[in-house]
Amino acid sequence: MTLLGECSVRLRQSVENATAKASLPALLRIGTIRDTIFAILAKPQISSEMPLRGPADPSLGGISCVFPVHNESFIIEQTIRNYFAEFEGRVTDFEFVVCEDGSTDDTKIVLERLAKDLPIRVYMSDERLGYGSAVIDAVSRATKPWVFVVDSDYQFAAIDFWRLEPHRRNQDVILGMKAPRKDPFYRIFLSYGYNWLLRFFFKLPYRDMDTGFRLIRREIIQEIAPDIKYLSFFTAEFVVRAHYAGYRILEVPVRHYARKIGSTTVFYVSKLFLICFDQFAGILRMRAEFKRRGLFERAHPPEPASGLEDHGS
Repeated sequence: MTLLGECSVRLRQSVENATAKASLPALLRIGTIRDTIFAILAKPQISSEMPLRGPADPSLGGISCVFPVHNESFIIEQTIRNYFAEFEGRVTDFEFVVCEDGSTDDTKIVLERLAKDLPIRVYMSDERLGYGSAVIDAVSRATKPWVFVVDSDYQFAAIDFWRLEPHRRNQDVILGMKAPRKDPFYRIFLSYGYNWLLRFFFKLPYRDMDTGFRLIRREIIQEIAPDIKYLSFFTAEFVVRAHYAGYRILEVPVRHYARKIGSTTVFYVSKLFLICFDQFAGILRMRAEFKRRGLFERAHPPEPASGLEDHGS
């Protein structure tokens, strides 16, 4: 066992001993600290081998590549061109759907020019819907059996689509888990806390439920998307509902990169307190709905297959 592994085991034993006599508030604090420490110590490992770049299996159906966009004028062209180049010649049946969400920079101008150069469908909005509503609007315009939803800030490499694609045969929802996450510290901390709350309140095994890199069967989106109403981030609530609907969900580590230009249009620092309050209230409301419907009393859905690389000592 490595030194890091031994330290992790001792830390786990110490925390477990401490929780035996802890009150509920203290237990929650210890649990949060413990999970955060373990999440940092045990970062998901990604294979050093490059994925085989296609071809995609045509028998599994075509793929809609969907991009929700807001104020990404400096990076959206590179994002779309790189993904299109990766799909062309390797995926026999695909479409690109770009949904612009009330941008106030030159994003609309860039997309209008791109639509003349590439066979993409572009939808514009004069009003800002917000991230969650924009994603729901975007995926509703997809027409292929599979929907590949990608954040438009180019923090994921197009080539890593091939880490997800081979799992289409045996999975319903395939999540690209950031390995490791390359964001400012406050976003990493908030994401760990957010995912811990979802795991705690809904007894889920997933580690990155707010990922911006996901491949999903369209029929499942059509079934679940109309019920999404509590959380601002589409994928997190979608994953919770899909899990309790019994669908097969897999997390696959993929590389994540720091933003090359600009800043997030979702996590404004000035609005962090309000965002956190709204999301926590949303989690409680969704939990109340699940209890009312008796979902927690039913047989728990089977544990998902793991896409994590095992690099244990």
